[in-house]
Amino acid sequence: MTSKSKDKDKEKSEKALAADKEQFVKSQLNSITKCINTSETSLKEKHARNIILGTHKEGGAVTFWSHAVSLPLSSNAILSWKYCHMVHKILRDGHPNSLKDTYGHCPSIKQMGSLWGSLHDRYGHIVALYVKFLAIKIEFHKKHSTIPVTLEASEDVLERAMAVDINRVYEMTLEVLDYMDAALKLEETAFGQLDTHEISPTAVVAQCRLAPLVLVIQDCSPLYHLLVKLLFKLHSRVPVDSLLEHRERFRNQFNGLTAFFKRARDIEFFRKIIEIPELPESPPNFLRAAALAEHVKPVVVTQPEVAEEQPAWGEGPAMGYPMSYAYNQYPEPSEDGFEIREPEVETLRKQLEAIKPELHSLKAEAQRSVTHLQTQVLQLEAELEEQRDQKQVALVEREQMRMELDMLRAAGHATQFAAVEEAGSRAQAAQMHFSKLKEKHADLVSRHADLMRKNAETVKQLSSMQEAKEELVKGRRQLAEDLERMRMGNSSQLQNQQLEIDRLRRELDSSRAQMAQVNSTLHNKEQASEQMNSMLQGLQAERDQLRRSVMEQEAQIAQLQQSSTLQHSSLQQDRDRSQREIAALQQQLLDKERREEEQRREIERLKRELEEKMMEATRAQGALQYKETASEQMNSMLQGLQAERDQLRRSVMEQEAQIAQLQQSSTLQHSSLQQDRDRSQREIAALQQQLHETAGREANLKQKLQDEQFALLQCAVVEAEGIVLDALAKVDDPLHVRSTCSPDYLINRAETTLGSIDKMQQSHAGYLRNKDDASGLLRAVTQFSHLAADTIVNGAATAHSAPVDQADRMNENCRECATRCLQYLKELKLQPTLPGAEPSAIRYIIQRILTLGQDLRPKGMDVKKKELGDIVDQEMTATSAAIEEAVLRMSEILNSTKSGAPGVKLEVNSSIIHSCSDLMKAVHMLVTSATDLQKDIVESGRGAASVKEFYAKNSCWTEGLISASKAVGWGATQLLDSSDRIALDQGKYEEVIVCSHEIAASTAQLVAASKVKADRNNKKLQRLQQASRHVTDMAAAVVTSTKSGQMKIDDMEVMDFSGVSLIKLKTEEMNTQVRVLELESQLSKERVRLGELRKKHYDIAGSPTEAGPTMPNMDDFADLPPPPPPHASYGNSNPFAPAPTSNPFMPAFSPNRAPTPEPHPSEPPKTTKKPNIFQKSGTILKSAFHRPQSQT
Repeated sequence: MTSKSKDKDKEKSEKALAADKEQFVKSQLNSITKCINTSETSLKEKHARNIILGTHKEGGAVTFWSHAVSLPLSSNAILSWKYCHMVHKILRDGHPNSLKDTYGHCPSIKQMGSLWGSLHDRYGHIVALYVKFLAIKIEFHKKHSTIPVTLEASEDVLERAMAVDINRVYEMTLEVLDYMDAALKLEETAFGQLDTHEISPTAVVAQCRLAPLVLVIQDCSPLYHLLVKLLFKLHSRVPVDSLLEHRERFRNQFNGLTAFFKRARDIEFFRKIIEIPELPESPPNFLRAAALAEHVKPVVVTQPEVAEEQPAWGEGPAMGYPMSYAYNQYPEPSEDGFEIREPEVETLRKQLEAIKPELHSLKAEAQRSVTHLQTQVLQLEAELEEQRDQKQVALVEREQMRMELDMLRAAGHATQFAAVEEAGSRAQAAQMHFSKLKEKHADLVSRHADLMRKNAETVKQLSSMQEAKEELVKGRRQLAEDLERMRMGNSSQLQNQQLEIDRLRRELDSSRAQMAQVNSTLHNKEQASEQMNSMLQGLQAERDQLRRSVMEQEAQIAQLQQSSTLQHSSLQQDRDRSQREIAALQQQLLDKERREEEQRREIERLKRELEEKMMEATRAQGALQYKETASEQMNSMLQGLQAERDQLRRSVMEQEAQIAQLQQSSTLQHSSLQQDRDRSQREIAALQQQLHETAGREANLKQKLQDEQFALLQCAVVEAEGIVLDALAKVDDPLHVRSTCSPDYLINRAETTLGSIDKMQQSHAGYLRNKDDASGLLRAVTQFSHLAADTIVNGAATAHSAPVDQADRMNENCRECATRCLQYLKELKLQPTLPGAEPSAIRYIIQRILTLGQDLRPKGMDVKKKELGDIVDQEMTATSAAIEEAVLRMSEILNSTKSGAPGVKLEVNSSIIHSCSDLMKAVHMLVTSATDLQKDIVESGRGAASVKEFYAKNSCWTEGLISASKAVGWGATQLLDSSDRIALDQGKYEEVIVCSHEIAASTAQLVAASKVKADRNNKKLQRLQQASRHVTDMAAAVVTSTKSGQMKIDDMEVMDFSGVSLIKLKTEEMNTQVRVLELESQLSKERVRLGELRKKHYDIAGSPTEAGPTMPNMDDFADLPPPPPPHASYGNSNPFAPAPTSNPFMPAFSPNRAPTPEPHPSEPPKTTKKPNIFQKSGTILKSAFHRPQSQT
């Protein structure tokens, strides 16, 4: 009955412990979640205090790290900053084992720092610096375990840490300098961000950055003290010249730390929490050893806490600074989180008190072991010193014997008997000493053999311990294999459970009551699953605790192995030294034996002269004494070896007891692991059930995701249809008729649309392979719709400036393209037709639009750029030849007019032809100057390229030059023909005036084309401009002479109305008025007709299909229509300009149409969608028309 009650009490206590463990884990998780969050405020002290007390309760930071690793640190910089702050607090104020637990997570902390260091975030930079500081802090204290994490160590601890090899002191100094640099860089950057953003230190967001600097200040103060002592230590043992860099680095850190402390003292936030010490005005003088006594350790004093802010549960483990201060000036809202109770604090205090005797006993046992080992070392050193003394005594005795033998030989025969007797006694003593040394050597050999046997036994024991450790590892591996097999076996059970669940579901469908019951059962199972999860977390924490204990035991075993190895190595060194000394003694003994052999021979020679009986008695007595002495020495040495054997046996028994204890602990761990495995199997079964349910929910979510993706695709397609419909509406929109587009831009849009169709096909295939992601197809549909609409709109705009047939074809293709696009988008919008959607028809239509755009390009583009150079030379040569021929022909015409009829007619014709001849000569000089300037431009601008490459590179300028050259040649030819007809009385004076206007405009165009590429200071350009002005003057002279001659001829024809009756005069007046009205009507109609002719002329000149693939030659100038005169080119500065008319396209005279008295029938003007020719770009005639205007 009693045993049953005890079992029940034990079971209740285990349940209570499990419940407390579960409650502890929940409270820690709650505190971590509420303490480390994304709000830009400082840590909540209540929850931070709870986390730190939790580390003292469980003896480490395992629970904290088990939850902290799941925080999304890479998603928010503020979360990472508060995470680093909490880790810093745990290192300083948490359990001492927190450093060891945190060291394993150091790589992940560094990885987080490198991530935020590469991002330009307002907290990213300081997070990277904080991570660097924490990494240096963890590695430093892990390496120097004697220095606590708080750096608050006594002077004795610091002296012991520095009382090592000077090289290690040097390394430690560099590490402390890096430690200080990281802290100063962190605070400098934090204050710099506040200054940059102009944030007040009293603001909440500023306190989020300033709160970790409290811990940094508490680290920097003792770190400065440690650094000063290390530098004084180095300067006392290392030459001062080699430490110059250390002193400079310390001086910079001293200035930075002084500024840091000064600024922190000026901020009220720090003054409320801590009292920052004052540093000296100048850094210590390390070159003066007495300056160390003047150094005062700076101490950071914590301000007393406010009574209202102290927690109810008050006392806790010793902290580096009080945990209850608030970082914000505003009161922190109350939380319903976990509150640690007073009994838990008492429990922690009792546990600490219980652990202290164990720690003291362990320290005492370790001290005893060290003392024992030191005693053994001293004994071995004493034995070695004794052997060395014996060796020295033997050497002294040998020297004395040698000296005495020399004295015996030198003495006289009278003292021979006494010397021989004394020498015999000396030889006997030497023999006895030699025997003693031999026995001592044998003793040492036997002792060494015993030590080797003991060492072998120790090695065997260590190997057995290693085997036990390996068996423990094998047991863990076997446990893992059993766990995996059980998981595999549970898979079939899970399938059976699934079938059972299906059957239960069918039964659930049959009855509402059963369904409600099963739902309640499922709810209970979920609660049980949550309990199991919490238990699993507790078991994981216990498993971590067991792992730590195993690691500590392995460390103890390693320490034992290390101590045994040290003992073995020291014994091996002693054995080697003893062997070397024994070998030296043996060599000395051999030398001594040789000398003694010589002495023996001498003694035997002397002894033969003495009585044999006396010699035998002396030897017998000496041998007896020697045996007694050797026996006494052997007994004493035997007693010492027995005592040493007993001591070694006791140490071996202690090691066996430790091994047995370790084996017992491993057995207990194995049983606990077996229990953990059983519990894990049950938990795995529940987790498998949850996993299956999660898989079903995941499939539903995946289907929902695909539906949402397709819905997004439908929305994008509808929007694309609207874009295409809007483009289609613009094709027929009357407001869009005035919009124009160049064929080159249409070609560019069509080619881009073809590329988007390829991307559309690729994205379509990718979406069919993976319907979970429609982002690529959405982007392709959007791009395709915009580009297709752009091509349709620009195609219609290009059709507005194209010939009628090509414009109709272009509009038809644009409408068909829109129809095909809408059909294709409709297929994409529907689920059944989505896989079979194909944009091949759209591609074909776009290619047709591209072909039409290429056909509409200007004819100047048809000329190969490599042929432009040849065309320029041909046209300039032909122009020059035509003008020379015109000059000669003018001379012939002038000579022929002199042989004509005398009178006013001859005078007028001669004056006109003479002025025309002067004009032709001026034009010839102009063409010659333009040719010279052109060659100069080509030679100065082509560089390393050839002449043809220069013309090809500047194709637009070359085309303008060709056009100007053709215009000049054509004008000269027309002027020559007009002059010839005037000389034959077959032409009219107006023809000469119009031709002179044309020559003036053409020469201005040639000058403008040449001036584009010429240097302003070029002398040939100046000569060309002078020739151009001379041509203008000569053209004005032609116009003046023509008008004056026309007036003279008109004055000759006097109207005589004498003898005409009044009625006849009235009749002639009326007929004249009718004729005037008819002529005015005919004039207006001819002006309209002239305008239409010029429009048609520009269309033909700019159309690639009607103009032909090549440029016309000079031989065809007579067949080409004249270019239009530059209307309003001369303005008021030209005295011979024609009178302005209402129509800018109507000149004063048309040279290609003979006047007739009958009105010319003409059709009414038609409206057209083609723009004016001045809106076209890239044609030769455009440059021929506009450049003279800009020149004049």
